[in-house]
Parts: sequence; structure tokens; C-alpha cells
Amino acid sequence: MAEYWSNNDRGYRIKLTIDQVSQNVETNTSSVRIQLSLFNTNRTFSRRQCKWYVDGFGQYIGDVSFFEVSNQDSELQIVDKTITVDHKNGNSFNVKAFFYGYGNADSPYDLTISSNVTLDLIDNASTFEFPSNVTFGDRFKISISKKVASARHSIRYSWGTLAEVVAENVDTYYDWTIPEKLANQIPNDTSGWGEIHVDTYINGKFIKTKSKVFTAIFSLIRAKPTFSRISLADANEKTRNITQSDRHFVSVLSKIYARFDNVEAKYGATISRYFMEIVGNNNTISAPSGTFREISVNKDTQFTLRGYVEDSRGIRSDPYETTITVLNYFSPTLKFEVTRSGATNSTLTIKRFAKVAPLTVNGVQKNPMKLSFTTRNVVSDTDTTDNGGAGGNWSQIAEFNASNANLGNSYPADKSYIVVGKLEDQFTSVSFQVTVPSDRIVMSYDKDGIGINKYRERGALDVDGNIYANNSQIQQYQLTGNNGEPKWIDGKPNVTNANYLDRPGQYYIDKAAPGNPNGQWGYLFHYSNYGKNTDGYKEAIQIFWGNNGQLFFRHHRWSKKIDDWEPWKEFARNENTNLINTGWQPAGVEGSFYKRVGDVLTVKYNFTGNGSNVTIAKLPSEVFTAPQDYMFTLSSWALGTNSDVHAQISKGTSDVNVLAATKDTTYQGQLTIML
Repeated sequence: MAEYWSNNDRGYRIKLTIDQVSQNVETNTSSVRIQLSLFNTNRTFSRRQCKWYVDGFGQYIGDVSFFEVSNQDSELQIVDKTITVDHKNGNSFNVKAFFYGYGNADSPYDLTISSNVTLDLIDNASTFEFPSNVTFGDRFKISISKKVASARHSIRYSWGTLAEVVAENVDTYYDWTIPEKLANQIPNDTSGWGEIHVDTYINGKFIKTKSKVFTAIFSLIRAKPTFSRISLADANEKTRNITQSDRHFVSVLSKIYARFDNVEAKYGATISRYFMEIVGNNNTISAPSGTFREISVNKDTQFTLRGYVEDSRGIRSDPYETTITVLNYFSPTLKFEVTRSGATNSTLTIKRFAKVAPLTVNGVQKNPMKLSFTTRNVVSDTDTTDNGGAGGNWSQIAEFNASNANLGNSYPADKSYIVVGKLEDQFTSVSFQVTVPSDRIVMSYDKDGIGINKYRERGALDVDGNIYANNSQIQQYQLTGNNGEPKWIDGKPNVTNANYLDRPGQYYIDKAAPGNPNGQWGYLFHYSNYGKNTDGYKEAIQIFWGNNGQLFFRHHRWSKKIDDWEPWKEFARNENTNLINTGWQPAGVEGSFYKRVGDVLTVKYNFTGNGSNVTIAKLPSEVFTAPQDYMFTLSSWALGTNSDVHAQISKGTSDVNVLAATKDTTYQGQLTIML
């Protein structure tokens, strides 16, 4: 119950009493009792016409009626009425009341009341429930509890910038699947929130909206990014054409290219990370595609390649794994022995030691072996191809180990021959050379000379065996050409690869040859502790003297590896300024001395001023020639600084001059110049 009072006019006031008696949820109405009374103090009035009304709650109650107030301090009830109030527009109302008495001045004039009246809320809107966490792509139930049996409902949602009606004319429940486009609004989050709104209608009339927040999460199974596979290829065309496989690669030579195929992020996310690795090789790629670092193995080795992608929500795909095989590769190796055979010793039998890397893919050798031979008489420059049964091409053989086969031609026993073998694979080749002597006899001779232990073929004396003079064996290995010039190697006048050199001697080296220390033409001396490395070990030194005057030295480690050199070291020439150390020397003036050590020159002086310029040092020009002008301050042998002077050295000169030295003043000390 609420009371409202009017203004006071000559002791008259009206009181409005409003009492909410009851509510009807079904009709959304309230019963409200309205009472209006007039109160007076000491004034009264006789029966007369009065105007009054109560205007509120969408209704008007009023009239012009006859009233009289005959007693002081009394109450006159004007109206007492119960009305039905509709809540369709809410529960707040503006209510006005009015009273006016006509006639003489004894009755009141305008008495007014105006006030906002709030009735109790009628909550006849339906309520609803659903799971607190829902998953994108899953169907869930929105359950509605009605307060009015005839109520029907509209269901809506709001999510970020999106808002849509889900369903209309819904009774007590609705099954809803969250649209995928809502997930697209949160590409960087694994969950998001929105609101579900239920509008209640009764008999077609809108009653009220109720809202609830919902949180939507992702199913990792549906939300994780995907890709179909990691495609592999060899980016080295040479090795790719040889193996013809996207799972087999060649050690060091292959360039393994990898690419994610058909990558897809879900629900509006983007791919934020790519990762591929060759497991156990510290070899990774963090991009949609790329080439791994080269892999080096010394035997055929299988590796696991693993990869995954990750999206902007931090959700990682299922890992993809596949197996690759890296095939061991080494350069061809060739060695052979040649013996004479047959009834007349005119057949050359080759004992072959040859090997190539087979590069076997699915049981098939992909790197065939080719072996060829040429021969020439030692006194001839003409090569003849002769493979016989010793040479050929093999696609299922990768190694000969002491395998004998004959060349095809006839090689008379009284002549010596040079046999050159060449072993080739798909990548490179290697050659080996053997000199086959003539058949052994005690002595032979003709008009041009004598042969010892062989038929004479070359020169005035042609010997097969060691030669002794004065009970000592003479050196028979040639370190230079016949006229002292650098040796030729492999039929060429200069070395084309110093790293592979294994024959002692003096050579001329190409400026572009691997192993050349300074890119200059020059002279190379090679000495090996094991001679020609006939036992397979190599330990050697090399000295290189470039045409530009630089001198270098390096050492080959004791190893069966033909290219195991330590870095080159350069020898400094004695005219290098860092090697200069003159010691203290007279500086050409009494009392002065100089000393130069490397790039540091020191002049020591002791002189007496004469009132004018004094030369305190005259240095040899080869020791010091001033590259610029210099000016130094020299202090006198005194407490004050009044007699300090300047020493000057002019650019291009070697003298040290003191300017205006104070007369009869002693100067002692030294000055130092960094060159």
C-alpha cells in the first residue's frame, strides 16, 4: 500500500491511496484498489459542486459531484474503487489525482497529486536451461519451463557481431547445433562465448525476453588442422634421375625437398606453424616447404621423417611419419695388377680390385659400374682401347675383389706396355696405371743400346731392377723432368688437384686447382713418407711457392684417406715489417739513438737548446720515412713548462727537428711513433 498527498490549500489536502490487491499471471494483470479522500483542518464548506478525478494505469476515474464538509479536522472519502491493471507495458505507471470546489472561498481550489507508481512485477516469462559448455558441431537441447501453459517462444542468439533467430513458435524445447560461422569469429581462441535469448509470447502478445550466456568449445577431433601427406622429392636432378624414387636419396649429393600437401585449418583458424624433421639428424624445416641439409652416411641408413602443422589456436595436427633411406655413396676405387700369361707370355692378365657404390633401390642396383682399359707401348704416345674380358659395363655388379680377366690383344714379351684402367659410375671416374715390363732375360743389346734383365726398349741403357754403384743403390725415382723442369702428371704439364696428389716430386700447379692456397700459378713440392702410397697409407708434406712470392706449407695426416690435409700455413718473408728489430742505433746526432721493433719506432734524445732550431735525429730512410707530418711536445729538464718546445717531422723526411729550443736548457727523454 502506498499513500500520496497533494498540496495544501487553506488547510485542505487530498490523499491518494493505492493498494496492489492481487496478480493474475495468466492474464498478466493486477487488481489495484484506488482510494481518494479530502482532509480539512479548521475550514468547512456547505454542499456544493466539486470536480475530482484519478487518472492512471491507463484508466480515468472522475466526475463533478456535490460534497460538503461540515466538521473541522475531518476526512471526506471521494472514491474507493478496485480496478484491473494490464502489465503489457511494464509495471511502472504515472498516476494523477485532482480536486476542486466551486463557489465561495470556503472550499479548496486546485489540489493535485502526480506521482510514478510501481507495481510488483509479474514474471510470467518462461525460463530455460542448457548445458553450461557446448561444443561446436554438437547438437544440444534448450529446455523451456513455461509459467503459462499457452506460452510460445522465439529463440535467438548473439555472438560477437552476429545475431540471428534460431527458431520461432517453440513450445518446451529446441535442439540446436551451433553454426560453424560462429567459430570463424574466434580464429585465435579455443573457446568463445555468446548469449541465447528466449522471447516469451502469450496469446501472440510479447511478454518478456530472458537471456543466458553460453560458452562454446572446440572438439579437438574436429578442430585440429589436417594435411594429406608430406611429399618428398630429390632437388638434385642428377641423383633424382638415378634413384627414381621419392623415398631413396644419395648421401651428401641428394637435396631432400619436402612439402606439406593439402593443408587445412578448421573453423576460421589459420596455420601458424609448420614443422618437419629428420629424426635423430638435427635436421628440420619450419616452412610449408623446403630443402633439408645434406645428410652424410657411411652405410645405407633408414631415417624417420616426421612433421606436423599447428593453427592459430595452438591446436596441433596429427603427426605424419614416413621412412626414407639415405644410400651410402663413395667415389669409385680402382687398383689392378697385370701379369703376363699364355705360352709366349703375350697375354696380359688383369687382377681387378674395383668398387663403386651400388645405390640399391628396392633390390635394383641404380649405379652401374663401367671399367675400361687402354694400352700403349712405353716408347709410344698412342693409346689403344683394349677391354677384352677385363673391361665392360655391369648393372648388377658393384665390386671386383682380385678378379682375373684378360685383355684382348697380344703384347709381345720383348716389349713393355703401360696399361691404364678407368673405372666410372654415374657421377665420376678414377684411373689407375700399371707398367708391364717385357719378359725377363739376363741381357739384350742392339745397335742403340743394352738391356739388363729385359729387352732393350728405350735409351742407351734399359734396366729392369735396382741399380747399384760403389755398393750403394742409386736413386731411381724421378723428382723432376729430364731437363729439371716440373714433372708432368696424368699426361698434363700442371697439377689440377693438389689435394689428391700422391707422387713425390716437383710440379707446376694451376691457379684454379683445388688445394692451391692463394689462387696463383706457382711451384709445388710434394714429399711422402710412404713414397707412392703403395701400401694405402699417406703421410706427406707440400710446399707451395707462388709466382707472387708467397710461400706456404701444409701436412697430410697419417691416414688412408687420400685428402686429409691440415690447413696451409704461410711463411712470412724477412722484409716483413713485423720482423724488424734494429736494436738501439746511433741516430746521426750526438746524444740521440733510435730503435725500431716491428711497427714501433722510438727516438731517445739528450741535447741542450741553443735558442734556435735543432736537429736531434737523422734516421736512415729505410728505417723510417714519415708517411705524414708529426708534431711532438718535448719537456725541458726543469720544474716549469715555460721552456717546453715542439719537435717536428715533415712528411717524406727522416729527420726530427726541434723548433726554437730554449738556450742553455737541457732536454732529455724519448718519443715513440706507431707506424
